[in-house]
Amino acid sequence: MELTYKDHNKTSLSTRFASSMRSHLARQETGIILLCIILLIFFYSRNPAMLAPLTIVSILRTMAFPALIAMGMVQLMIAGEIDLSTGAMMGLGAVFAAKLIRDVGLSIPVAVACSLGAAVLVGLTNAFFTVKVGVPSVITTIGTMFIVRGLAYSFTNGTPIYPLPEEVAIIGSWRPLGISFTFFLALGMMIVVQILLSQTRWGSALFATGGNKLAAQVCGINTDRVKTICFVITSMLAGIAGMLTMSQLPLTPGDPIIGRNLELQILVGVIIGGVSFFGGRGSAVGAFVGVFFIQLVRSGLVIGRFDSFLQTPVLGFLLILAAIIDVLRNRREES
Repeated sequence: MELTYKDHNKTSLSTRFASSMRSHLARQETGIILLCIILLIFFYSRNPAMLAPLTIVSILRTMAFPALIAMGMVQLMIAGEIDLSTGAMMGLGAVFAAKLIRDVGLSIPVAVACSLGAAVLVGLTNAFFTVKVGVPSVITTIGTMFIVRGLAYSFTNGTPIYPLPEEVAIIGSWRPLGISFTFFLALGMMIVVQILLSQTRWGSALFATGGNKLAAQVCGINTDRVKTICFVITSMLAGIAGMLTMSQLPLTPGDPIIGRNLELQILVGVIIGGVSFFGGRGSAVGAFVGVFFIQLVRSGLVIGRFDSFLQTPVLGFLLILAAIIDVLRNRREES
């Protein structure tokens, strides 16, 4: 009887998860997927190389790093905050670990742990000024972005740190199914975060915190702690993404340029994926698909023989468009 009950629980959990996935895919995510298909056809008409296996693999490899960070950003934005220091944290995570390995002589695991500790510190700093002091998270994290990026350049004097031990490149050399390990890590994180959002108290606390902070506090939710955890998770994932990026570069250098301007790509992808800038709404599936959409656009512009300088203005246009859609949707829901 106990075995039957456990099996029923497992079946019930898988059924609820599948139902949640279908529910999310029935909304904005479906439109983004259809738009991705349309764009693939359009760019293919410009250059058949767009659908070449090598191109698809390249897109998946490149999107892996922002997608990994987006799994922290989606939780943070659902809770009603934002982090614009993620790209800078990627650079700091890479160069700090590289400097500890090459110049201080620490072992790779210890250096990685110290780099993650620095990421936690950055996340706690963002949380302190946003949650405790009351500075808007946009202002706080822009300030943190400049500080962290400056630290990364000061550690390196503006030059990459190399060579590093060959062991640093072990994870970067993993190519399951010909795709990078980081992509599958991001995909696994997407599944985990989606389950957390849709099936656990943590997810309920996030939606309540971002949807109505006062009501959440009345229900006994420690909204300050929820936001602090989200800031730390996002910063840690950025640090991990930076070190994974470093492991895939030639001679595995700790380069302060790692992650530069990536925060814009992450933000645009998450919002396009249906995560509300106002908090209280979003999904990990949508954020993942949104990041893929952005990378598809960037790669398509290059392969489709458009001017490469169009990438930045197109990202800006997509950000404004996604924000307009989010504002209109939020007004409709309020009315």
